[in-house]
Amino acid sequence: MRVLWFTNDPMPEVNRRLGRSIHGSGHWMSTLLEHLLRLPDMQVEIATAYPGCRNDQFDNKGVTYFVIGQPRTPNIFFSCRNRDLDACVNLVNERAPDLVHIHGTERFYGLMPARRLINYPCLISIQGLMTACRQSFFGSLSPRDIWRSNRLIELGSRRGLLWLYREYTRGTCREQEILAGNQSFIGRTDWDRAHVRAANTMGRYFHVGEIMRDVFTEQRWDLSGCQRHSVIFTNCGAPYRGTEVLLRALRIVLREFPGAKLRLVGQIGTRRGYDRCLHKRIANSGLARNIELLDYLDGPAMARELCRAHVFAIASYVENSPNSLCEAMQVGVPCVASYAGGIPSLIKQERTGLLFPIGDAPLLADSIMRIFRDDDLACGLSRAAREMASERHAPQRVVSELLNAYSEVIAGVSNQSFAETVSSS
Repeated sequence: MRVLWFTNDPMPEVNRRLGRSIHGSGHWMSTLLEHLLRLPDMQVEIATAYPGCRNDQFDNKGVTYFVIGQPRTPNIFFSCRNRDLDACVNLVNERAPDLVHIHGTERFYGLMPARRLINYPCLISIQGLMTACRQSFFGSLSPRDIWRSNRLIELGSRRGLLWLYREYTRGTCREQEILAGNQSFIGRTDWDRAHVRAANTMGRYFHVGEIMRDVFTEQRWDLSGCQRHSVIFTNCGAPYRGTEVLLRALRIVLREFPGAKLRLVGQIGTRRGYDRCLHKRIANSGLARNIELLDYLDGPAMARELCRAHVFAIASYVENSPNSLCEAMQVGVPCVASYAGGIPSLIKQERTGLLFPIGDAPLLADSIMRIFRDDDLACGLSRAAREMASERHAPQRVVSELLNAYSEVIAGVSNQSFAETVSSS
């Protein structure tokens, strides 16, 4: 089987070739690729269009990579230039794969099958959904907070939260066209399935999980080895992640546990307006001595930090199946998460984690303190979460689900073509 992937971000091998740092998300695709390449008669080629990259094609470890260069201009990541779309169409026709697998609806790739620009079986994976993210984009920020989160230089250079929100607004229109115009989708949660069906009642939906990196299956949380009364929180660089909610919750936690610590993982710098507002909010709230900023962490470092924490918290206003939560459950650290998007498909309340209503800082604080107080609860949540995650992310299971989806989409298109041929004759 010959499969052509389209990815939102460059794969690690592309970044290494370009001398770029290998940060960010998308690690599940690299892990999945490793397992697919072990299969006989499986050939995977990978293409991406990305700002600041040059056109390129190279082979590495049995995979052919294609890079469609884009200029390094603000927010072009969310734009759709005709020349880039044409280049992708030409690449598909040139490679003539058995199936095209598009990872995500955030970029323009899904327009190729939606507009019938290519005539190959196509499958689109749902990652996040821009339409839903746009609705919760500013989280709990007030209009005044939103304005203060944008530096004048960002407004003038088409950067910052307001410009990014504008690009999300433009992207939602394209995403709706992609959802409505395609036939086959991959998802993982009740939430993404509901959104696909709302946009496209005729679309086929396949449940396919994700494989976690080995480092998160090798590490195992243990109460005796963690730092008591510490909370770890990741992906804090966007308002819809709910960092402000967690900061409010921390102030409540400190009344009973004055030595509690919060570790924020993510690139909170000093240049972006929103980052500066976060720093100011932390300083003004008197929480600075209880908060540690850890910046970006690679897989091994992240696994160690999860083992060191007493609680993993996620306070997002919208999510699908956040890999940070899946990794935490795989390690076994007790988890507290907002009842947002696809998270209820990952956590079973009171059994594998604790859920709280979106934006509810007091209940988030109460859930954290329940785990701090009750070692039996913490250990029970840990065991059940690890067991569930190990089953959900089992490589053999995920690969089987994916191959089944690939085969059914290819067979469905072949049967449709045969029916059209018989009808025309």
